Amino acid sequence: MKKYLLSIILLAALLTSCGTKQAGISTTISGRFVGSGADSVFLERIADNFVTSETLAGVAIEDNGGFSFDIAIEEQSAPRFYKLTFAEGSRPVTLVVAPGDNITLEAAGDIFLNYIVEGSEESALIREFNRDYFTPCDRLALIAERLHTADRYSEREAYRAAQEAMKAQVRFVGSHLQNLAALYAMRHSVAEQYIPQLDGYGITIAHYNAVLGGIRERYPDSPYIAYLEKQIADGEALQSVLNRVELADYPDIELEDMYRTKHRLASLSGNVTLLYFWIAESAICNNINADLKELYERYHDKGFEVYHVSADADEAMWIEAVRQQSHPWISVYGGRNAEVFTLFNVATLPKAYIIDRKGNIAVAPLDMDALEREIKRRL
Repeated sequence: MKKYLLSIILLAALLTSCGTKQAGISTTISGRFVGSGADSVFLERIADNFVTSETLAGVAIEDNGGFSFDIAIEEQSAPRFYKLTFAEGSRPVTLVVAPGDNITLEAAGDIFLNYIVEGSEESALIREFNRDYFTPCDRLALIAERLHTADRYSEREAYRAAQEAMKAQVRFVGSHLQNLAALYAMRHSVAEQYIPQLDGYGITIAHYNAVLGGIRERYPDSPYIAYLEKQIADGEALQSVLNRVELADYPDIELEDMYRTKHRLASLSGNVTLLYFWIAESAICNNINADLKELYERYHDKGFEVYHVSADADEAMWIEAVRQQSHPWISVYGGRNAEVFTLFNVATLPKAYIIDRKGNIAVAPLDMDALEREIKRRL
């Protein structure tokens, strides 16, 4: 029965590919997958907007693990993203394919974790990224299974694994700004799905802008230029809207300081309050803390308060930073409360909001001159 169903699937894939086949340059993708348990492999072309994919062909994997695809790609076509998928549900292998390429892959055991690829520089870079990024992500997934126990060690371990993945992602993108592989790398957010307070802490609009410049230079006819431009425009438009929004009322939160004393944000009502999300290991955050102390000392007696929320996984690191920097304001620990960051849509660190005496809340600038103007306007 399994072989019969497989034959139907492969026939459907073949009919699809025959219906859309165009004249062009012969392009080959072949290889050998052994010990994976997969009995078939499908070649799909990913849409230029990454929303959908089209199955071009499917083949049964031979007894010796061999497989081969021969497709025709228009001669002037720019390199595009394709992927190999497997009926068993294994993670797909993403490739960048150009007309005339002869790409070969080899894998033993788990295909996604163990494959090697030749004949495509971009595809080889994607394989390099997968190894460096998904190794800590897979470790994070295993740790997440026991996070429900609220074990402090597991929380710190998960946070470190997520940071390792995000650092690998940022490092890879920064090192390959002219490669389509960088675009592939930027689109992943596995770590942030497990640790929401890190959302946006890695890849930012600045990375998209840098990759856009690199792709324009190396692949001036690439369809992904339009995709990148849209992502940047959408991100900037959203940020512009958020910066202009001022809402009445805000969710109240209650967190503990280093002495386990609880502090409610609402207890500062009637003041002008800066709600500031930060992380101790960030030099940018620590520099802002130093500048913020000057503003606090200048305006505290006039009704200015700060509610300082740490996103650190390592509580000891946060405590040490608070002590060294002698925070004069309410400094609380949010590392165990991911929902706090979700409530306030914290997509980047550092992030700040300013709350006026009537309870209206708006995004706060972190440029000290601009922040001072906002504080004075509300006082």
